Amino acid sequence: MVPATAYAAESIGYVDYGRVFSRHPDFASARAALNLEQQKAQQEFREKAPNLDDNGKRALENQLMERMAKRERELFDPIEEKILKVVRQVSKDRGVTIVLQRSAVIEGGVDLTNDVLKACGSK
Repeated sequence: MVPATAYAAESIGYVDYGRVFSRHPDFASARAALNLEQQKAQQEFREKAPNLDDNGKRALENQLMERMAKRERELFDPIEEKILKVVRQVSKDRGVTIVLQRSAVIEGGVDLTNDVLKACGSK
């Protein structure tokens, strides 16, 4: 007879989410688009800042930072949604009921990272 804790340990998995995210096929193009947007924001600040007082510069900086944050969400949220969908499917296929971030696991559990990478089409 196998103790209940042995069954519980087998149903816990983990994923190195940072590794999966950075290797997702859409990541490089999203990163490049965000970098381009950042360059545009920096250029806009350089062009407008000389004509503004300190309060105006802060307001412009805040506006540009908000625009960058919004653009980052637009680019990376869809990737995150795709990854989470894959994690759910892989964990279901492997019989894992709980999936944790790798950094939360000290010992044990089932590493699903490679399966998730493969299912995402990562190289």
